[in-house]
Amino acid sequence: MKLAFSCCRPWSRHPFQTIAILLVSSLLAVLTACGGGSSSYTPPTPVPSSTTVQVNLGDGPADGMLAFSMNVSSMNLMNNSVSVPVISATTPVEMISRLGTMEPVAMVAVRQGSYTGATITIASCNITYLDPTTKALTQKTIQGPITATIPFSSAVTLGTTPLAFNFDLDLENSVTMDNTGNFQLSPKFHTSVGAQGAGNGNGARYGGMQQMMGVVNNVSSNSFSIIPLQATNTFTFMVNAQTQFKGNVTAMSMVRTGMGVLVTAALQPDGTLLATRVRSNMNAGGIMGGGIITNVVGKPATQLSIVMQNGAGASVMTSYLSQILTVNLTPDTEYEIDSDRVTLTGLPFTPVFNASNIYAGQSVLPTSESTGITVSGVSGTTAGTITASNVRLQEQGFRGTTDKVITPASSQSFVLTLLPGCAFTTLTGANTILVYQQTTTNVEDNTSIAAGATLRVHGLLFNNGGQWVLIASTIAAS
Repeated sequence: MKLAFSCCRPWSRHPFQTIAILLVSSLLAVLTACGGGSSSYTPPTPVPSSTTVQVNLGDGPADGMLAFSMNVSSMNLMNNSVSVPVISATTPVEMISRLGTMEPVAMVAVRQGSYTGATITIASCNITYLDPTTKALTQKTIQGPITATIPFSSAVTLGTTPLAFNFDLDLENSVTMDNTGNFQLSPKFHTSVGAQGAGNGNGARYGGMQQMMGVVNNVSSNSFSIIPLQATNTFTFMVNAQTQFKGNVTAMSMVRTGMGVLVTAALQPDGTLLATRVRSNMNAGGIMGGGIITNVVGKPATQLSIVMQNGAGASVMTSYLSQILTVNLTPDTEYEIDSDRVTLTGLPFTPVFNASNIYAGQSVLPTSESTGITVSGVSGTTAGTITASNVRLQEQGFRGTTDKVITPASSQSFVLTLLPGCAFTTLTGANTILVYQQTTTNVEDNTSIAAGATLRVHGLLFNNGGQWVLIASTIAAS
């Protein structure tokens, strides 16, 4: 007993030492039980970082249609076997207005990694076209869901640089009509990826955007956000001293919530969007409804019928796309030409756009400032009626063959022979357009195009004494 007692005396003599030894022993036991200090310990897997991705949709055109509106219900990028959503809410997209170009439908943070393809699910589609025999305006619906699996030609690595993922719908080879007049959709997409830094322009395939339409919903001293009709999320734009303000606004201080705007912008290296041009023709409470004119009443014109391809305003619904909007004109209606990307000087004629010079086949953007707009719910093929305070001639696109060589940075005119089945030909009877190329016209890829080649042109369309003429902003091989 004495021996046992004497062995215990040091413990009772140093109580703090006793506690320390017990704590260390307990900690070692816990670590040993958890695998600490052994080769079996596995550190937690780091969460991948995210980078801004802009998702763009465009159209390889189907010339026989006036409008093709599809409701995209979901879209995913494929990271090996992992599906990464970029669109998860139904988003309406009108494709004919995107002829040969790209417009954003989403801008999201996506985990970095290697992507091998994408899937797109389309809930339904609405088609508006002119019957080639009766010339009657006709509408058809394609019911979904329809899913397209789109493999990339090579894997795309998303690192720290923001990327634009471009999906170009080959509409002409995606839509077929059976013997009963019903349409089927088997979507075929071509893909590309582009990256863009500050000061490198605003090319649509490299993260830039041209005149994105939306309603302002948030404003600060150096930025604002808009809600587009044809996108899945809001878009925020930064402004700087070089940002140009047009129309109803001449400075950032004049931008207001509820105002309708058209924004040209470029994707920056940090994933933000820098607005290079902001135009407003619509104050809060108004409405914009852009599209192709199918009928003009009176000369001077008192009323237009247009197939809606875009819109903005609190009373505009996504179901209006591809529908007919009636536009009443008054003696007070103002007429403008969208010459932001088109040079109108040095031409052998004077471009004119007014109540006496507005025609079926032109693309326009009517705006109503009225707070009492009569826009009915869609009934049959009709969206409703507005009274326009302003009508703006917009750029539009055509495909055809050229009778001359197209050389970048040159000034010339050439005859564009439209392709068979073109809706413009059915609507107007014209199968050629005289195109004016200016030295400022952008010839894509800065490469000459041979005479006889099929190409697409974008620009402003006028009727000059019975001759259809287009002043080109962009020319590209088709």
